[in-house]
Amino acid sequence: MDKYECMMCGHTYDPAKGENKVFTTILCNSNEMESYQCKPGEIKNAYIKPGTDFSALPADWKCPTCGYPKSYYRKQSPDTLTAMRTISY
Repeated sequence: MDKYECMMCGHTYDPAKGENKVFTTILCNSNEMESYQCKPGEIKNAYIKPGTDFSALPADWKCPTCGYPKSYYRKQSPDTLTAMRTISY
């Protein structure tokens, strides 16, 4: 399965690991947390199980680091230049 990287913050989604973090706004750290409904455990589809392919993520899924939508993710391509420069003994 391919890994995907957020173009805003560099977070990597690895389908083999899934995702155990959830994005919460900075407002969730205020004194009025209850009024902002900052309860990650209650967010639908908040945690992603290992083995879930990127295409299977919900359309409203957000980057757990910066909160940008799924559309900001791009498939990681292998760094062939580094691989070519690697010397094996």
